[in-house]
Amino acid sequence: MLKSEKMSRMTISGHKKDLADLSKLLNDQNLVHVVDYNNEDDGFSLGKSLDYGEKSSDFLVKLRSVIKLLDVESSPPSTIKLDSEIESEISELDGIISQAHDFKAKERDCDRRIDEVSSSIEQLKEFEEFNIDVKYLSGYSSVAVFAGHLPSDSDSSSLASNKNIDFIQKDDNVVVFCASEISTEIEKDLLNIGFRSMDVPEGEGLPKVMLTSLSSQLLKLEHEKAGLLQEIEILAARHGDWLVACEEHYAALSEKSSLPLKLATSENMFVLDGWVPSDSVSDLQQSLQGLDIYYEVDNNSSDEPPIKLDNPEVAKPFELFTKLYSTPKHWEYDPTMIIFITYPLFFGLMVGDAGYGFAYILFGHYILTKFAHNEALANLGKILRTAGIYTFLFGTFIYAEAFGQSFYNIGNTLGYTSALFAKYYGPSFDIPLIEKAEGFSWHLPIHKFDPHGAQLMLLSSILIGVIHISLGLILGFLNEWKHHDLKHAIYAKLSFFMILWGGLLSLVSLVGLLPESFQTIGLVVMLTGLGLAIIGEGVVGLLEFPTIFSNVISYARIGAIGLSDYGLAYTVNFISFSLLWPSGPAGIIAAVFVMLIGHLTVFTLGIIGTGINSLRLQYVEFFTKFVQGGGTLYSPFGYIRKYTKEKEVTP
Repeated sequence: MLKSEKMSRMTISGHKKDLADLSKLLNDQNLVHVVDYNNEDDGFSLGKSLDYGEKSSDFLVKLRSVIKLLDVESSPPSTIKLDSEIESEISELDGIISQAHDFKAKERDCDRRIDEVSSSIEQLKEFEEFNIDVKYLSGYSSVAVFAGHLPSDSDSSSLASNKNIDFIQKDDNVVVFCASEISTEIEKDLLNIGFRSMDVPEGEGLPKVMLTSLSSQLLKLEHEKAGLLQEIEILAARHGDWLVACEEHYAALSEKSSLPLKLATSENMFVLDGWVPSDSVSDLQQSLQGLDIYYEVDNNSSDEPPIKLDNPEVAKPFELFTKLYSTPKHWEYDPTMIIFITYPLFFGLMVGDAGYGFAYILFGHYILTKFAHNEALANLGKILRTAGIYTFLFGTFIYAEAFGQSFYNIGNTLGYTSALFAKYYGPSFDIPLIEKAEGFSWHLPIHKFDPHGAQLMLLSSILIGVIHISLGLILGFLNEWKHHDLKHAIYAKLSFFMILWGGLLSLVSLVGLLPESFQTIGLVVMLTGLGLAIIGEGVVGLLEFPTIFSNVISYARIGAIGLSDYGLAYTVNFISFSLLWPSGPAGIIAAVFVMLIGHLTVFTLGIIGTGINSLRLQYVEFFTKFVQGGGTLYSPFGYIRKYTKEKEVTP
């Protein structure tokens, strides 16, 4: 589980006429990670795509174009289509493309006309209060027209009294008519009082009448666009699943046809270089017996193999985090199984609330079922669901709280609520179960509302950090020992392990939890580790000396975030219950609103803040101790179909 699967090197060679059959077989087996040929050998070059590759690529381009045009989204497959069905129906594609382009062209034209009408309406609104035909605002040969805005504090009295012009003003908008020979002078006068010109609308008629007509046109155009969008949605719904299935089929054919592009080929022969999981070599060999080809298997190749992560099914969703960081080298430990335990553990310790935990379980399950066809989102749903289970368990049995309300205070809270209902709505509204709930208590080890509980949370977080980082250093030590030698492992990893535990022993004995003699032992161990680090890494080892302790302190965020989340939820409850008194029904409505919005906010912050911080502890404090990364992820040749099923014979 902590190591990737063992890989074997396989070389396959044969006559080029057998490439199509080999491509079909390797695609079906989905086992061989093909190493791309580097095109460096005399007499060999990269091959050319198989015969059906060009046709498949053409169809694929068309399909992806229309899928994007119609905004078709993949959904879980309802029925599996045979490739023979797709081949017989593909002639319908051009008709669908034509319809899609026709609708989109009409939509673009409609958008253009809507923009034009909207622009005209905006222009006319500036002249709405002027009782003058729009056609009189332009088109003169000897008369100049100025239309625009004046600041509200400008003095236009001089212009209004000018006998050589016609001056019309409505609010801050003005229109000025003057002879062309004095237009320059009038324009200067206008600019001096802050005039800003505006475009004069085109057309004929009074502005108010034209606005009514244009508004009617705009409404018709918007209805027309809505109809077009509905037609596009209907077209996408009618053919969406078929288009997705076709896209998958031709993507698979295109993938199969591309095999020669990865191989070394001569005039008549080909050579394939690849990797196969060692456990699957015999199965592949048996399948290859039916082809006239030659193959060799090397189980002890010194080259860097691709990495196939090997984890139980329950932990596979957490491979997402490992790949997001970096694929480990073949000699490194795979952290997936550890992060499967520690990520939801840290998440649960941080939130530690039964109510939110149950909500995370439901939300994670919703994501998983809603997006089951999307592997990445489905894995996120599984991760959140697992984290929610931890959160629920810690919230129930360790912290004893739900939605920021401690089980210790549940009796008082319910009693308070019952008293409010009885006060405002009469004794008939009293809740008889409340009396039974009063005084309810549950003795638990950690109480967030108690100072001692907060101290325990922070100290426990530090202890978790020591254990987590120590595990990383141990794995790093084993990695270095295997990849280099024992001496290198001691200098690079054991030295910092000694620094960490030597410092811890000194600190614990200093505060009186261990005999004083352990302080001396701890200092000796820590200084010895420091010396080894300096010998092995020089000045870098000295500079990294305080880093190991800062990494440990960073784990205090587990307790700190747990307390802050509790504080936020508690505050939401406090405000909500405060609104109940003495506001009556209005207070109840306000309290419910605050309760819903507040807890939804805390729920969201829990996913984002807690999720990121839990992942940060893995990446920054833990992974860096033993994961160098940079490996090549195992990617076998072949296309995994979800919506289609292939026949035995390749078309």
